[in-house]
This record gives sequence, structure tokens and C-alpha cells, in this order.
Amino acid sequence: MRKYRVVLVVMMLVLAATVVFAQTPDARLKKAFDSLGIKYTTNSSGNYIVSYQMENNPERSHGVFVVSGTETYRGIEIREIWSVAAVLPSYPSEDIIYAMMAQNSTIKVGAWAIEASDEEVWIIYTVKVPAAMSAKDLSNLIYFVAEICDEWEEENIGDDIY
Repeated sequence: MRKYRVVLVVMMLVLAATVVFAQTPDARLKKAFDSLGIKYTTNSSGNYIVSYQMENNPERSHGVFVVSGTETYRGIEIREIWSVAAVLPSYPSEDIIYAMMAQNSTIKVGAWAIEASDEEVWIIYTVKVPAAMSAKDLSNLIYFVAEICDEWEEENIGDDIY
């Protein structure tokens, strides 16, 4: 019985450490955002949420997630920036999916993606960038993601939800 308690306690400590680690926002992002006066919040996953007012339509805004966790590929630390253009009850029409894929082939940074569950389909735009980029470049790419998602949302949904 004691052996099981020890295993249970160890498992709980590992889980607690994982949760604490996952909830730690990347201080480099905070420094970058603060240096440019960018307003942000963080969520329970430690990711940053930046909301931009759209320059071409000040009545619209769009939120973008900047993921604190990074991955490394051959010595390059990569960060993900993403936003939601829509959450739908089912897949969009083939024409819309085709248009998204066609746009993917012309845009130099990022791509459209679809995340689906049994209840809903998320239309997202995602950019993967080097984590060590300048604050200004980071800000420009976050705004780019907001802009592309907001344009899609306005054209296809007609509302300002995200």
C-alpha cells in the first residue's frame, strides 16, 4: 500500500510541475510587448492574447494568440502565432476551402488551417516564426494574422466576434 502512495505522490508532483511549467508566460514576449506599448493578456496556458483594432476599419478588432511554448528545429527556436477566423458547426463549403488553399499558395508567411472536433470546426490562420525576432517584426506579424483573420471573418461571417 505504501508503494502505491509513493507512486501516486510522485505522479501528482510530476503533474503539478507540468501544469506550473505550462502556465509560465514567456518573459521575452512580455518584454517585447511592453517595449512597444502593446496591450495583452495571458491565459491559463501561459499564452499571450493580443487584440488589435483594425487600421482599415477602426470599428473592428481581432485577437491573436502568441504561444509561449516554443519548439526547436536544427537549432532554430520556433514560435507559433495564430488566430481564429471562425468557429463553425460544420466544414465550410468546398469553394471556401478551395479559396483558402489558393490563398495559402500566394501568401509568403503563414497558412490557413482547420481544426475539427465532433461539435465544431475552427478556421484558423497560423504563422510559425523564429522566437528570436525583433519586437517590431513580431508585432507586425501578429497584426498580419489579425488582419487576415478579420478580413475572412468579415467576408464570410459578417460579424466581429474574434
